[in-house]
Amino acid sequence: MGSESKRRKSRDSAADDSTAQISKKAKTTASSKGVVNIPGDRKVDNNGDPYWNISRLRRVTVSTFNGRTLVNVREYFEKDGQELPGKKGISMSLDQFNALIKLLPDIETAVKEKGDSLTRPEYATEETKEPPTSDNKEESEEEDE
Repeated sequence: MGSESKRRKSRDSAADDSTAQISKKAKTTASSKGVVNIPGDRKVDNNGDPYWNISRLRRVTVSTFNGRTLVNVREYFEKDGQELPGKKGISMSLDQFNALIKLLPDIETAVKEKGDSLTRPEYATEETKEPPTSDNKEESEEEDE
């Protein structure tokens, strides 16, 4: 356990401190400019790729590189009035992203074991392309019986 554990703890607490500082700065910047980013709103970047803000300076983008579709989760920074991608982030192939999706039930369980919870999204149904309503849920339950 020795020095490796101490280094890891030191790095983790440093990362927590920097994340807290970034979050505080982002909130200040957002409120001072009157900018409100609502997670879930689909936008399109300069390359024509769809993206969603997950916080003030983080986004998920679906892009193509060398003919491969990638899902990118990345921090952005502002320079000269533009939002530009930073070094911190990950680009996942669809195989990697599918592997992550398959892990979500296990991740949800681990989060619950820690005393927290996750919000599950409501997916659009194939027939309507709209999120299910409480009426649709009841109808599908009745059909199953």
